Amino acid sequence: MDKEKLIVPNQIGYLILKDDGAVLESGGELKNDERSANVIMGLLNLTESIDEPFMPNSSCERITIDYEQHYYSICMSNRRIYIVKISKSQNGTTTTTSSSSSNSVYNDATEGGAVLA
Repeated sequence: MDKEKLIVPNQIGYLILKDDGAVLESGGELKNDERSANVIMGLLNLTESIDEPFMPNSSCERITIDYEQHYYSICMSNRRIYIVKISKSQNGTTTTTSSSSSNSVYNDATEGGAVLA
């Protein structure tokens, strides 16, 4: 993986999308992964349709999709969508991630769950 594109420690892949979902850059395990880009854009479109009194649009700053061995961190900045796949293990040991108590969790029966932060 190109070291200058490393966004976070333990990163194993990344996608950078335009706000319309077009892939601008990718690397690691997400290199040229348009399927993941489409799935994530569908998730982002879903968050826009959530009832405003339940979850104000301005309150969602990051979406985390959490699996046992890795997670995806998704955020938007400067009309770009940054998706980073991050390993939970470092040197063979599993690390833990913290999240705020106000997160809404949606479980995915096949692999893991998604957390709206």
